[in-house]
Amino acid sequence: MDKSQKLIMIDTINLKKILSEEKDNNIKQIKNAAHEGLEKSLDSYKEEYKYTPLLRKIEKEFETLTPINEPIQNLDIYSKYVPKNEKYYILVINGNYQENLSNKPKEIQVVKFKDLKDQNKDQFLKTYSKHDDSKKDFFSSSNTINHNECLTFYIDKDTTLKEKISIINIIDSPNPTYFRKCFIIKKHSDISFSEEFINTSTKISFSNSVTELFLDENAKLNYYSVQNMNKNFHYNSINAFQKYNSISNFHTYSFTGEIIRNNLNIKLEDKNCYANMYGFYAIKKNSLIDNHTSVDHIDENSISNEHYKGIIDKGSNGVFNGKIFVRQKAQKTNAFQSNNNILLSDDAKVNTKPQLEIWADDVKCSHGCTVGQLDEDALFYLMSRGISKKDSISLLLSAFSSEITEKIEDENIKEEYEAMILKELEGLNHE
Repeated sequence: MDKSQKLIMIDTINLKKILSEEKDNNIKQIKNAAHEGLEKSLDSYKEEYKYTPLLRKIEKEFETLTPINEPIQNLDIYSKYVPKNEKYYILVINGNYQENLSNKPKEIQVVKFKDLKDQNKDQFLKTYSKHDDSKKDFFSSSNTINHNECLTFYIDKDTTLKEKISIINIIDSPNPTYFRKCFIIKKHSDISFSEEFINTSTKISFSNSVTELFLDENAKLNYYSVQNMNKNFHYNSINAFQKYNSISNFHTYSFTGEIIRNNLNIKLEDKNCYANMYGFYAIKKNSLIDNHTSVDHIDENSISNEHYKGIIDKGSNGVFNGKIFVRQKAQKTNAFQSNNNILLSDDAKVNTKPQLEIWADDVKCSHGCTVGQLDEDALFYLMSRGISKKDSISLLLSAFSSEITEKIEDENIKEEYEAMILKELEGLNHE
């Protein structure tokens, strides 16, 4: 299928209607610009998706990428997804914010764009669609065009919350669904979000999520993302833009899904920025998980750490493509990148490509990857001490994943994610 045929998936089904129904002129201009650049965004598709045929798979299942917005008939059935032990939570169903089923902290704004206070709209428009990857990624462009309403999170200066805010995204439709969020985190704020995607549809579905995050001076963000997407094609793009002395910690955990594509793009715009990216994926049953990361060091004296680990089993595929850019002005940069993988079966596969592009000369940078099987000597040692093979394998896999979870600062969150990983590891190959 050529470019023009791919574009038909969007163009011929109510596209003009979608654009004409947008009431805000600023947003309409952004959507029109994304549409005009849609074909250009396909130019990089062949290379960036060479191991992940997401568009080809979607073409077989869906006639169009255009959403069909259907009203939700009974909201009460979704109350079971509200976390019992969480103080703050945001429920989003098929891309639509459910305020009545949410409990947000009073210290922050969580609203649709149209409901933003006037003094915050200018800041939002400076952020919205400025730092995403829509110019070079077809699916991000598609999200900009097709999403119904951008959910905005405004965190005013000097805001500190000890409890994390959970965002639960429900996919309950066989039609394409679009999630769009924008976070504006002002000076000296410290906040944590966890985001989970849950597919409740019994049919094959496609979900597309794009998130933009702006971190002002001295702001700190912890962001946790979990995907367990049975029978779902999922595209997830997170784009962060950091100012002076800001700190970001991203944690991505991916498990089951038809195809899951994660884009994590971070721009360190100012001096003394810190970005940490940690990821773990444990996949089986012919799933495909593709993690693409990019961190761009633009100014001097910033640090980035990136470590992704994967366990691949039973016909599944893992992909890691990590890019570090160090601009000429970015002297005194420290940037580290690592990807480690364990293959548990002969039909498991991983493609990994760590990359460095450096234009500065006073830097410390490293990257590397490993692909292998379980350590047979370690396995033999444990079994010789009377531990069963199944339990020995579980111990080794748990130890392998712990290097990622130990980076979680909050002990309660760490315990929660360790338990989640252990549950997922139980379903992997123990033979």
